[in-house]
Amino acid sequence: MKRKVIQIADKTLVVTLPSDWVREWGVKKGEEVDVLANGPRLIVSTSEQRDLKKGDIDVSNATERTLRWLLSSLHKKGYDEIEVRTDNPEHAVLIDELLKDLFLGFAVVHRSGSLCVIRSLSKELDDQLQVIVRRAFLVTLDLADQSLAFAKAKKFSEMRSLLSLEKANNQLTNFCERILNKRGLDEPVKTSFLYVIMWNLEKIADEYKYICEHLSVHKNVGKKTLDLFESVNSLLRRYYELFYTFDVAQLSKLSDDFKTIRSKIEIVLAEGEDALVLSHLHHIVLKTADFSSSTYALHD
Repeated sequence: MKRKVIQIADKTLVVTLPSDWVREWGVKKGEEVDVLANGPRLIVSTSEQRDLKKGDIDVSNATERTLRWLLSSLHKKGYDEIEVRTDNPEHAVLIDELLKDLFLGFAVVHRSGSLCVIRSLSKELDDQLQVIVRRAFLVTLDLADQSLAFAKAKKFSEMRSLLSLEKANNQLTNFCERILNKRGLDEPVKTSFLYVIMWNLEKIADEYKYICEHLSVHKNVGKKTLDLFESVNSLLRRYYELFYTFDVAQLSKLSDDFKTIRSKIEIVLAEGEDALVLSHLHHIVLKTADFSSSTYALHD
């Protein structure tokens, strides 16, 4: 949107605030707003909490997977209260599972007949974001390390117990994506790069989940695959360390290691050993490498 610059007195230049933004965030006369200079941009923000962003949706004809997609989308877009209407009694159980496993800080506040109202009960402060980002990384690394340890110890029957870590990853990464969509980072140009990293981190946890599910049933994995499993976990941990202590030389080293590990996985895959597990490890390597450009952009 365009705004004309108005001159007051001899030297003071003023622009008006957009009325839609003022209404949405409840900015009143006499209140203070923060103004951040960012190159040719001035970023105006308020610490005030806006009114609840409300939405409603009819999911009567939605399948289980579609319902998950729809509610997850509204959650990530920043809706604080969602009225869900459905004629399917099985959806109530699924909504409760979603709130427990995915929607951090949400709860059912009303349920009657075909109507279910879910609402955010958490105060989403900006200073929580970096804490949750780190926690999302650590939970994923824990899932990676424990799944490898269980596979090495041949505790295949116990691997499904690790799926709770994948659910924790879902909660944390979804919460980060929600905050990034609602408020973003102080440098807006970097918001999309952190969003990409959180998106990829959630997909990496999915791959470990698939490995755990597969091995809990088939209960067998070869030594070459376990060695590659360890290399993939190491690569992921080193990218995590790079995220917090960025260094271009280390990024170059990781790029070389990524190519080496990827090549080794493809060689063992061609031998026909543990094809499904190796396929998931291959996906983890590719998604981990996708952190590179976004990590550099965040530290540039």
